[in-house]
Amino acid sequence: MVVGVTGELRGKNVVLDGVTMVFGDFTAVHRTDLEVKAGEFFSILGPSGCGKTTILRMISGFLEPTSGRILIGGEDMAGIGPNRRPTALIFQNLALFPLMPVWENVAFGLEARGMPKRQRRERAMQLIELVALKGHENKRPTELSGGQRQRVAIARALAVEPSVLLLDEPLSALDLKLRQHMRAELKAIQRKTGVTFIYITHDQGEALTMSDRIAVMNQGRIEQVDTTDMLYDNPATPFVATFVGEQNVFRGRVVEAAEGFAVIEGPSGRLRGRNRDGLAPGAEALLFVRPERMQFLNGAALDNEIAAAVDRRDLEGPFVNVFLRRDGNEIMVHLTNSGAAGRNLTGEQRIGFAAADALVLPAGELARE
Repeated sequence: MVVGVTGELRGKNVVLDGVTMVFGDFTAVHRTDLEVKAGEFFSILGPSGCGKTTILRMISGFLEPTSGRILIGGEDMAGIGPNRRPTALIFQNLALFPLMPVWENVAFGLEARGMPKRQRRERAMQLIELVALKGHENKRPTELSGGQRQRVAIARALAVEPSVLLLDEPLSALDLKLRQHMRAELKAIQRKTGVTFIYITHDQGEALTMSDRIAVMNQGRIEQVDTTDMLYDNPATPFVATFVGEQNVFRGRVVEAAEGFAVIEGPSGRLRGRNRDGLAPGAEALLFVRPERMQFLNGAALDNEIAAAVDRRDLEGPFVNVFLRRDGNEIMVHLTNSGAAGRNLTGEQRIGFAAADALVLPAGELARE
């Protein structure tokens, strides 16, 4: 059992062993094997309808898998209902009680377990302090900001001492600045408590910012599980490459392959990148390169050079994105805003990138979101 009332909660690992979920003729989750480590902040990332919330509901016990096993801390959860599992679930709709003060919202689950009022309040106050809401305990949820209400929901979930906290897109209703602030808040709370967090999101920025590891889902299948850096720098599939962050994508056919690199030939000419999958000459391929790895050459030389016409310049405060076109293909170059970055660029420009910064993968499905 998880113990501690002053930030000493400890998480358990979660194992999906051959889990599938079928609704009639529709397979929501294909056979999945996955382990979330104890005390890990783990995100499941993917577009709407990919199956990520179905996995969360199976872990929480609101759905029983069609086949396979779910184990939490080594214990098979088959036949164990949501109220008896060592989990707590936070939905997008926080479902706080509007007429109850904050401390009673936090203590609600403890009342259902028969804990005396004095102990409930003591426990609630400890968690209110943990989530930085001390001084707000007697306010009602309607008197709080969106981020404060979010923290109340987290404290309420932690009150029942879960080993695993399940979060289903909890920040999606917040505005951008508050979402960014709450990312840091959530990660800090997870570190303080040691509870295993499993976080569902379609927002790759959220997942990259907070997670220890991420699983990327597509159409009911997990395509890659990795650390944030590995996921960003070494995507396993074209879908992962284009769902996680921005990419410039060049199509072609492999014409050379040697020493861990491949050259593809397509509408943008001959381009060279890392050949991690060992593609052979003749294979249809895609070459991916991040916009921040692209450069305007200004007389310099790089492994790959492309002539393209400037289309537009988008200012994003500290960054500038310059969009160019070559044979109908849009190419983005991401620059740090130094004041005049990209401001006077017009007409045809030469851009380029190092072969080590590009990745060649077999042709496949790209992300649509």
